[in-house]
This record gives sequence, structure tokens and C-alpha cells, in this order.
Amino acid sequence: MCILKIHSETISFKKFCETTKIPVFSVTDKGELRGKTRVSETFVASFDVSDAEWDEFSQQIDDAINFLTVHFGELNQLITETPDADGYLDFPIYSRLNNDIVNQNDHFPKKLINLAGKLNFGIEMAIYSPDAFE
Repeated sequence: MCILKIHSETISFKKFCETTKIPVFSVTDKGELRGKTRVSETFVASFDVSDAEWDEFSQQIDDAINFLTVHFGELNQLITETPDADGYLDFPIYSRLNNDIVNQNDHFPKKLINLAGKLNFGIEMAIYSPDAFE
């Protein structure tokens, strides 16, 4: 379930999200609630990049490459029109660490890094314990 999150201190993304063909996950204006109690300190647009599960990292990667390739022009326009935009791909994955595995390495391919870099997007990996939500 990879998500592209884009923040801005100055510009709302609501109009863009009403007309875009990019699959919108959520859009929040500065000052609105994010969740039940957290007030958004920035304007935020989040887009569905991948529906792959958290234990399907390679599928999330493939989906992200496809997403950025398909939507590159529209994302580039959004970033160009929002000079203070700060965007990043958020890859949630489950930790594979246990008594037998003491090191976890996951690789971002050059193609993904190149596409994200051209759009000035960062990449984040959020690693969760497999029982984090039980």
C-alpha cells in the first residue's frame, strides 16, 4: 500500500484533486483534522500508488514505477505550480527480523530513484512489526 504524499505550506491541493486522473487517497487543507484529533499543519494531498500488501515490497516497487511513469506529466505540472511542494513515496513494509534473521535489507531500484528524483520526491520506508496492529 504505497502512498505518494505531497505537502505545501501555501497552496491547497483540493482543486487539483477534484480534476486529476491520479487516484486520490485523501486531501486535507491546513487547519483541518487529519484523523480524529490531529490538525494538519500543511496542505496535504495523498495518492494511491500501490494496493500491494505490506509484505509485497517488490510489487509496491513495480507499482510505484508504473504510477510515476503513467502520471509523470500531471505530477510534474503539480510540482511546478506548487513551488514549496515537498513530496515523498511512503512504502509501508513489515519487518522480517526475528531470532533467525538479524538484518533486513530492501533495495530501491535505480529506475524508481530516477523517476522520483526527476519529480523532486523523496522515498520513505516505514517498517512495522508484523503484530503492530493486533
